[in-house]
Amino acid sequence: MARTTEGLSFVACDVEVSQDGATWIDLSDHASSVAVSGGDRATGEVNVFGDERPIVKAGKKASQDIVIRYAYTEEVDADAPFQKMRLWDDTEGGVIYARYFPKGKTVGNFVFSTGAAIITSFLDPGGEAGSGDPVLCEIGIKTEELTRASWVS
Repeated sequence: MARTTEGLSFVACDVEVSQDGATWIDLSDHASSVAVSGGDRATGEVNVFGDERPIVKAGKKASQDIVIRYAYTEEVDADAPFQKMRLWDDTEGGVIYARYFPKGKTVGNFVFSTGAAIITSFLDPGGEAGSGDPVLCEIGIKTEELTRASWVS
């Protein structure tokens, strides 16, 4: 098989969050990373006396976790990402929708989306005294699954 020339860099990624799945906040100018984990399929096995190998069966898939890290700002705007997501975590029962476009938000590119997900962690800003690094915050999200679709609008 020939080596692919279609590998992507994540530098063009667009990231958005929403409280209702309809009105989206663009985090692209704040977000610095998106990490996805989970979704593993449960398996079970049992050894029997009559064979050296186990019987292995598949179970259900687990939920997925998404962690978005983003730059903290002290914008007065109530629509600033930190302010909005903190409000959702505190008063909206932790409901959040998230989506990201690895190749950028352009018609025909793929988008990975959650349904109504749950904020599992909301880390306030922190950092080190000697570092010149920008201050980052982090939001953890748990979702049933990520769907992948071609962006059309």
